[in-house]
Amino acid sequence: MIILRRKKKIVELFPIGSSKGALNSRRKPFFHGYLKFRRVDGQLKIHKFIVKKDKETILPPSEAVKVLRKQNIFLVGSDPDTEEFLQSLNIKYNHTLICRHCTFDGFITLIRREKSYFYHGDHLCRLCAEGEIKRELKARSYDMSTFPRFRKMLDETGDLAKVLSVFDPRFDPLKNQELTLYDKVSTKKDDNFPKIRIDSLEIPGEFKKSLKSQGTHLLPVQVLALQAGLLEGENLLVVSATASGKTLIGELAGIPHALEGGKFLFLTPLVALANQKYRDFKKRYQKLGLNVSIRVGMSRIKAKEELTLPDDKVDAADIVVGTYEGLDFLLRAGRSSQLGDLKTVVVDEIHMLGDDERGPRLRGLIHRLKAIFPNLQVIGLSATVRNPREIAAEFGMKLVEYPLRPVPLERHLIFTRTEEEKNHLLTQLARNEYQNRSKKGYHGQSIIFTNSRRKTHTVADYLARRGVKAGAYHAGLSYAKKNRIEKEFGEQKLGAVVTTAALAAGVDFPASQVLFESLTMGNKTLTPNEFSQMLGRAGRPTYHDQGKVYLLPEVGRSYGDETEEMQAMELLSSDVESVNVTYSEDSQVEQFLADICAGRVETFREISHEYRDEELPLEFEEAFNIMVDYGLVNERDDKVTPTPYGRAVSMSFLAYPCADYIRKNMNRMNPLDIALKLEPFESAYLSNRITTQIGRILKINMSTRLFADSTLDILSSGTAINKLEPSLRERLMKLQMDFYTCRCKERPFCGCFQRELSRKMVKQRLAKRDPVDISRKLMRDYEIHAYAGDIFSWLDSLIRMLEAVRRIANAFDKKKVVGECNRLIRQIEN
Repeated sequence: MIILRRKKKIVELFPIGSSKGALNSRRKPFFHGYLKFRRVDGQLKIHKFIVKKDKETILPPSEAVKVLRKQNIFLVGSDPDTEEFLQSLNIKYNHTLICRHCTFDGFITLIRREKSYFYHGDHLCRLCAEGEIKRELKARSYDMSTFPRFRKMLDETGDLAKVLSVFDPRFDPLKNQELTLYDKVSTKKDDNFPKIRIDSLEIPGEFKKSLKSQGTHLLPVQVLALQAGLLEGENLLVVSATASGKTLIGELAGIPHALEGGKFLFLTPLVALANQKYRDFKKRYQKLGLNVSIRVGMSRIKAKEELTLPDDKVDAADIVVGTYEGLDFLLRAGRSSQLGDLKTVVVDEIHMLGDDERGPRLRGLIHRLKAIFPNLQVIGLSATVRNPREIAAEFGMKLVEYPLRPVPLERHLIFTRTEEEKNHLLTQLARNEYQNRSKKGYHGQSIIFTNSRRKTHTVADYLARRGVKAGAYHAGLSYAKKNRIEKEFGEQKLGAVVTTAALAAGVDFPASQVLFESLTMGNKTLTPNEFSQMLGRAGRPTYHDQGKVYLLPEVGRSYGDETEEMQAMELLSSDVESVNVTYSEDSQVEQFLADICAGRVETFREISHEYRDEELPLEFEEAFNIMVDYGLVNERDDKVTPTPYGRAVSMSFLAYPCADYIRKNMNRMNPLDIALKLEPFESAYLSNRITTQIGRILKINMSTRLFADSTLDILSSGTAINKLEPSLRERLMKLQMDFYTCRCKERPFCGCFQRELSRKMVKQRLAKRDPVDISRKLMRDYEIHAYAGDIFSWLDSLIRMLEAVRRIANAFDKKKVVGECNRLIRQIEN
């Protein structure tokens, strides 16, 4: 096969052998020839035939004709003179394209127009087009893991110049969304899907009337649940997208039973979720004469802007909304009779089984409920489970899966070069989305996920200064502030809420758009399951026509060994992970003890049987011996019963080593000292002013976390403190004098500083100061930033630890310790 190409006044000739498989295959030609024509008596004749191999050789024109007659001839482009010449010799030919860039390197690659890539007037082969992209990625310091994204962009557009325009500093991603679009998740309406009217359901009339105010027909996943036996008492695991109608499935099972005198239990992993669901149920079902209560294990701390949520009595309640631990407390205390005629339990976010700490507890709770209430209907709900059949089989559930989203979703990827550019894009995206109205009449609203509480305020303030109404939302805020933001978002007064990844499964914000300012949670990369939960928040069928997700990784920014670009590519290409319960030695012993306390098992043999298929770190006998040796259980006549101490430990959700620390020290240490040792305050930060100045002095990126090893090292050494401005230097020196007083060998990593700061905060509380006041004093005295909501939550945890000390002291009849605990609890609460 010979390729002919016109180049100025000559025709280039490239013999490349057989034509078989020539397309898109880079080949080295046997030699490079040149044909020069001249016209003789009106006809084109070969004037010169030059062959260039190892050296340049001039051959007779007749040799060129021989070569041309023996081969298949392909012309590159349109060349009337060459075509006229070939036709005069009756030589057949075809037209083709070759990759011009390959010829620069001495290669020939034949390409089809539809399989080539356009660039500055030329058609390139895949290899050269990809080579251009790789060169650009390297020059711009992109992580090479992003290459598949650009290769996909190349295939979608067929235009290399358009793809490379992404690297241009003037590139506007909002005007070129066909280049930022990573993929689409569509939704399909199945006209053959059974339509079931709410009117046709065999449920109480008053409940039916309440449901009809929300719609006339069941949604697809609800129809599937009905077909699986929802109203016949079948246990179900329901896996479908966020906002697809899962919650109503639980209500369809539980409310009819509640109206007939049974009890309906709705469990969530978070207090915020439980409180929101409690308010919803109260609003909807008190009208039907149902009594709704909440059980979340909260204390009675009185504080400005905070909601006190004392646990309601569940005996008389028809509907109980609670956290997993709030309900498990009753079982561990041997008070399951308070749940009365329990008919239905809904376990929301059942994928929490995969959480390291809470997974074993949730698994144990579900099995304890099923054992204590044999006729109980259990409904598990989740949007992200990869191994649903395995989980359904574990709990004797029928699987109900509906894979389609209720609204279509677009996922976009925009590479940014600086933090300023990222913030500018966040502003534009949030502003544009709010200006859009759906067909249902709602503004588009955005959730912006970032990696720290401090960053939520930084980004929200940036948006607000540029005309986008935005609120920072995280667990450190007071209840009143969080509630105000929830309300303003629900009333469409806010265009965006900036929150932490930790609240991805938290309160319900009906957003149309999710923006990822960061792809980490604290200093850890998001898992595929966390990422899936977060992007699932974009788009609600009752509000929006579609959902949008934007990832904005900053090129070159790294966390550990991974750049943000690498994180983005891994998450976008990931699938949700399997949910597996993983036990530690402590959690294994805790669950064995909880089962004994709740009455799920009565013998060692039953424990072995119940956990026979689990992967456990301890042998059964070893775990059982720990419970006996530590005085948690008694064994008599083959029956195992909890000791008063063992029940106290279980009710307190304590690991047995922590409980043993309390038991051994309660006679010689003040209960507050014990509680502070086991539950010190964690969420303290140095002010921005200090970290910025120290970072500049030491030329490092300084952590803002007060108790991070690097921060403790800097503060204890005093290296940079003397170079700070006087007011900041004075505060840090005061901090050193007040808290760096111990003589421990491990100082400053011994924990004394943390405990002393915690002690000071408790003293402030005992002096009747509010968490807001404590927060202000820490900043004023030491330039330490602590959110009032975090202080409130910690004081609540401290009370729970004091309650644990009290229970254990009570088990050993230590009345003086019990009295001191009661005094401290009352003072901290009030």
